[in-house]
Amino acid sequence: MPFEPREIARLIADSMKRYGLPFPAPSDVAYSWAKGISLPSRGSPMLYTGALYQLAPYIVSIVDYTSLLEGSSLSSLGLKLSRHLPPSVLRIAVRPREEVRAYVERVLRSIVKLLERSGIRPAYAYEDDMYSGVLLYDLGLDELFAEQARKVFKALKARGAQEVIAVDPHTTHVLRSVYPKYVDGFDLSVRSYLEVISASAVGRGEVVVHDPCLYARFENVVEQPRKLLEGAGYKVLEPRRSRRMTYCCGGPIEGLAPKIAKKIARVRLSELSEKSSLIATMCPICYINLAEVASRERVEDIALLLAGEVK
Repeated sequence: MPFEPREIARLIADSMKRYGLPFPAPSDVAYSWAKGISLPSRGSPMLYTGALYQLAPYIVSIVDYTSLLEGSSLSSLGLKLSRHLPPSVLRIAVRPREEVRAYVERVLRSIVKLLERSGIRPAYAYEDDMYSGVLLYDLGLDELFAEQARKVFKALKARGAQEVIAVDPHTTHVLRSVYPKYVDGFDLSVRSYLEVISASAVGRGEVVVHDPCLYARFENVVEQPRKLLEGAGYKVLEPRRSRRMTYCCGGPIEGLAPKIAKKIARVRLSELSEKSSLIATMCPICYINLAEVASRERVEDIALLLAGEVK
């Protein structure tokens, strides 16, 4: 039986109040990937990650735990008790999957490389690269989401941002289409990095594209990834369900119903692998869900493919 959504929502709301993040992660988790990368801390365009890629290793770790408890009579009790554990204990329990952490940091550094290759040197807010609040919105925690949205907007404006370059579909969507409904005077121009970069030949071979739902159905980021992959030297193949008719990767219900999420991911992986064993994703949630069920397939983030980081 899946977890009780209200308990999950309470746990995430409590974590936001304690850590400023939906999970008990270190305070520098959003910007530690950028150590050694020298970008201006003020100005425009402003690179904004919203911390979703950086939280992916923690999501995988949490799903490992919930998979063990799913269907158990202890599942609800475990969630309730976890809200009362001290931060030090929670951070030991919810340790990031290290191989996923290393992977997403490579993705973020590759995005910076792609922007600079395209003649764009973005600013980066470092400690003000706060969590976007997207999961709060998804769970209907409107008051908490509105508070977080105002914090993010205020921080970006204080850093001199007028244009924002987002790195994933969830963050792009929430800033571009949702924040204006919750933040008075929201006036930031928001684009995905896939909408602003150019491509150069770095690879070859066939690749099948998995469209994330929010890019394809809400933000019209559909043709750009394909043109970029073709410009990078790849032959782009289409699965049975693609573009606006794309099929779910299994997320973001993996925290509520891990078994169902994995079944959905296997269906989608089967569709994708009919066309190619190399699968391009452009969302950290899609990446972790599909990669978790892959065996002979190679699931790779599009940023690594475009940057020539995949051999």
